[in-house]
Amino acid sequence: MSARLGAATRPTAPASSRLRFLRRNAFKYGSILPLAVFVLVFVAFPVGQLIWMSFGDITLRAGNFMWEFAGIDNFIRMSEDPLFANSLRVTAVFTISGVALTVVLGTFLAFAVDRVVRQAQWLQNILLWPAIVTPVVISVVWLLLLSPQIGLINKILTSLGLPTQTWLGEPTGALVSIILVDVWHWTPVVFLFVYTALRGIDSSIVEAASVDGASYGQRVRHILLPLLTPALVGVTAIRVIMSVKAFDEMYLLTFGGPGNATSVITIYLRSVFFESFDYGYGAALSVTVVLLVIVLMVATLGGRALLRRKARG
Repeated sequence: MSARLGAATRPTAPASSRLRFLRRNAFKYGSILPLAVFVLVFVAFPVGQLIWMSFGDITLRAGNFMWEFAGIDNFIRMSEDPLFANSLRVTAVFTISGVALTVVLGTFLAFAVDRVVRQAQWLQNILLWPAIVTPVVISVVWLLLLSPQIGLINKILTSLGLPTQTWLGEPTGALVSIILVDVWHWTPVVFLFVYTALRGIDSSIVEAASVDGASYGQRVRHILLPLLTPALVGVTAIRVIMSVKAFDEMYLLTFGGPGNATSVITIYLRSVFFESFDYGYGAALSVTVVLLVIVLMVATLGGRALLRRKARG
C-alpha cells in the first residue's frame, strides 16, 4: 500500500522533464523578460494604436479626440495626394544619393586609413568627430556656413570677387545642400563599420595573395571587398533606414522648402499632424513608412543570410 502511495506522489516523467527544462532556462527567459515588456509597451502598443488610428477619421471636439471608422479611405487618399507623392520622390532622391555617397566615401576612407595611416589614432578620431555631434548642432553649423546673408562660404566668395550663391534658397541647391550635409555627417559611421570589419580580416589571406603576385588593387577587388560584403550590406541598410527617418537637417536648414523641394516624408508627416491636425491621415502615412522600413529590414536580413550561405557553400 505504501509503495503504491509513493509511486502516486512521485512526479511523472513528462512533469519531471518540464521542471528540469524550466530550471535550466529560467535565467535565460527571465533575462529577456524586461526587454519583452519594453518592446510590448513602447513598440507593439504604439504601433497597434497607430494602425487603429489609420482606419479612422479623428477630430478634436470639446477638448476630446473623436474617432469615427473610415475604412481604407485614408489609404486611398494617399494615392491621390500630390504632396505625398512629392515627399516620396524627394525621400527617394535624398536616400539613394546620400547612402551611395556615404558608403563609397566611408569605404574609401577605411581603405586609406588602413593602408596609409593605420597608426594615426588622432586622424581616426578626427574622422569620427562629425558622427558624435548631434544633428541639431550639425544643422546650426551648416546654416552658418550656407546662409545667404551671414554664411561663411558666401563671404569667402565675395572676398574672391565671385558672385554669392543662394545655397538654400532655390530648389536644386537646397536639396543638394542637405544631401551633402547628410553625407558629411554620417560618412564616419560607414567608415567605422568598414574599418572595423577590415581590421578583422585574417591578414594571412591577404599576405598569401601578395606572395602570389597579386597587386593591391587585385587584393581589394578579389579578396577584401568580397569579405567585406556582409558589413557593407549591413551598414547600407542602416543608412537607408536613417535616411528614411531623417528630419533634423531638413527642418532646421530649409523647413522643407523652398516650396516642397526638401519636403521628405518625415517633414510631410509633421505638417499633416501638427499643422493640418489630420490625425487619421497622418497615422495612415506613418503606417506606410513603418511598413517601408520593415520591408527594407527584411530585405537586408535576407540578403545577408544569402551572402553567408554562399560564402559557406
